[in-house]
Amino acid sequence: MSSAVRRPLIAVTLGHDLPGQPATLRLPRSYVQALAKAGATPIAIPPGVDSSCTRQVLEQVDGLFLPGGVDPHPRSFGEEVHPKTTIDEELDALELHAITCAVSMGMPILGVCRGSQILNVALGGSLIQHLEPGTINHYRPDLPLSTEVHEVRLADDSRLAKLSGTRLLRVNSLHHQAISRPAPALRVVAQSEDGLAEAVEALDPARWMIGVQYHPEELIDHQAHSSLFDDFVSACSEFASKPRGTT
Repeated sequence: MSSAVRRPLIAVTLGHDLPGQPATLRLPRSYVQALAKAGATPIAIPPGVDSSCTRQVLEQVDGLFLPGGVDPHPRSFGEEVHPKTTIDEELDALELHAITCAVSMGMPILGVCRGSQILNVALGGSLIQHLEPGTINHYRPDLPLSTEVHEVRLADDSRLAKLSGTRLLRVNSLHHQAISRPAPALRVVAQSEDGLAEAVEALDPARWMIGVQYHPEELIDHQAHSSLFDDFVSACSEFASKPRGTT
């Protein structure tokens, strides 16, 4: 009989390949590779399923990963749609419900780029819908995503600072939106040189919940970024070992 340690199961949300192929679902391979390298088994949840299906999946997994993608609908924070905003309403519905379920269970959550934004929105925060190039151009599709574009300063007492072993972190950048007002349950723990929020963590230090605006899955060869996935998967393993409960 095999004595292999059970790998934690992590739900990963899928969005449509917008705007080019709306009938196709999309998930960059780098997310799967980063999670698998850290010791997890990713489980995809597609958009368009009903809320009971989403909850059923969340009840079977040990963590929730929210990848990058198009923009959350601004109705969630009381604004009209900006001309530069691209929306996937089925993905919004999926992720908003998945976040609600995961939070109620105390499940670890990691959001990347859009994932950080939708986490903030789901918990009551707001977004800047469009960033024009300024001191930093945060949207650099002309560069390989492995390119370090700018620096972010980490809060001394943040989990990210502890994991990365530094207070100044070089990151890539591929976003035209950003967190404006952080949700009450989150605090900003990283800022770029122009003052934009680059990462948030749970205000409650006992809860594993992190959102980053950059793409650490594309910088996984650097310990400062791979450690985020390692710690996330470790937290998911710990969550898997505890009795399930909801609030």
